[in-house]
Parts: sequence; C-alpha cells; structure tokens
Amino acid sequence: MNRVRHCVISLLAGCGLLACGSSPPIRFYTLNAVAPSASGTAAAAVAAAGSIPVRVEPVAIPAELDRLELVNHTGPNVVHLADSDRWAAALDDQIRRTLSDDLAARLPAGLVVDPNEPTNRDARRTLSISIGQFDADAACAVSLNVSWTLRIPHAGDQSGSERIEQASAGGCPAALPAAMSRALGVLADRLAPILAR
Repeated sequence: MNRVRHCVISLLAGCGLLACGSSPPIRFYTLNAVAPSASGTAAAAVAAAGSIPVRVEPVAIPAELDRLELVNHTGPNVVHLADSDRWAAALDDQIRRTLSDDLAARLPAGLVVDPNEPTNRDARRTLSISIGQFDADAACAVSLNVSWTLRIPHAGDQSGSERIEQASAGGCPAALPAAMSRALGVLADRLAPILAR
C-alpha cells in the first residue's frame, strides 16, 4: 500500500513540475494604417478629375515571411522566429489591407477601392506589389524593397521600385509590427502622387 501511495505522490509531483514548465503566452500582432506625411497629403490635392479608381492586388512576399511567427535577422544568413510573437492573420493579406488603407487616407474618397470588392464591369486600375525584402535586423530596423506595377485600362502599364529603411522605436520582436507599418506608410506616401494622376 505504501508503495502505491509513493507512486501516486511521485506521479502528482511530476505533473506539478510539468505545469511549472509551461510555455509563455502567445502574443498576436497586426499591421496598422499610418497617417500621411506632408508629401502624402499633398497628393490628394493634385488628384486628376475623373481618375480611374485603383485596387491593390494580392501582394507577393518572400517565402521566409509567409509564416505566422514574426521574423527578424540576427546575423548574416541567420533568422530568428519569435515562437511567442505571431501575426494575427496572414502577413500578405495584412500588407494588402494596410497599404490600401494608407493609400485611401492619402487620396480623394473613392479613388482607392476595397481590395476585397467583387469583380465587376467598372473600370479599375490595378496595383500589383511584389516584395523582395521586408525584414528587420537584430535591432528591429526594417528594410522594405518593393517592385510595383500599375495597370491602366486601355493604356500602358507603369512600373517602378522603392527601397525604404525604417528605424525601430523599441526592441525586437515587439516593435517590429509598428516599424513595418511605418514603412508601408512611407511606401503609400511615394505611390500616392503616381496614383493621383
């Protein structure tokens, strides 16, 4: 009987130790729209009358960013996956939504349409974004490299690229979503004058 009691007590003690070693809570993050800079605000004032509305197409991102965990570089050829810090939704979808919101804040009402609107017969310009780099270093400073193409009905396409560096306002990984949001705001500032034509 004492032997059974000793086994039960040992088992309960082992379970208690396992409970103490549980993993830390998981934190979830999102990107957010950023207010326009002075140059971004100026784009709305010069928007051409009768401009065709534009929709941001699904965004292409590098495979290493296509995951729920926040990612940053800790050295050459080394990345860190923050197991307890995760995106609340797919990063490519968040980038598309946030960039659409940023552009809508910089351009006249109705010029940027909901990216999820159903396809209809109305004329639309489409903005395709391909991200070559959108990551942070060990200090959480963000680098964003983007190629973009603006497709215009019955006219030629416009293409370009942008490189944006955004300093961090805190430690990694918690400061990463805010720095990435600010980088998308800068991208919207640069694209707004093009879309306003």
